[in-house]
Amino acid sequence: MPITDITQFKNAVTKLEQALAQTKNEFIRDSVIQRFEFSVKLAWKTAKKLMGSSSTAPKGLIREMAQNQFISDTELWLKAVDMRNLSSHTYQEELADQVYDFAKMFLPHLKQLLAHMEK
Repeated sequence: MPITDITQFKNAVTKLEQALAQTKNEFIRDSVIQRFEFSVKLAWKTAKKLMGSSSTAPKGLIREMAQNQFISDTELWLKAVDMRNLSSHTYQEELADQVYDFAKMFLPHLKQLLAHMEK
């Protein structure tokens, strides 16, 4: 697998972490949401390539990631896909704050997956 796939995922996670390190305001919140969306999408797309999967459905890939020990908390990852989908299709202040909080809580799981992929 080309290193660029893992590098893209790593860059997305790093940018998410940098955004989360900033003092929260509306601009930073929206930046975190966008970076969270990229990170989750690159997580399953990169895992798909590493696993050699032919599946195209993100939730199916999340289940495959669990079966292949890429992740341990399938339900949390499925919720991450749901949060990503909600944030990219609907914009409400309350939902934006929920996605921001979820992204902050979810960052260690993205970093854990990245560490697994880099082995």
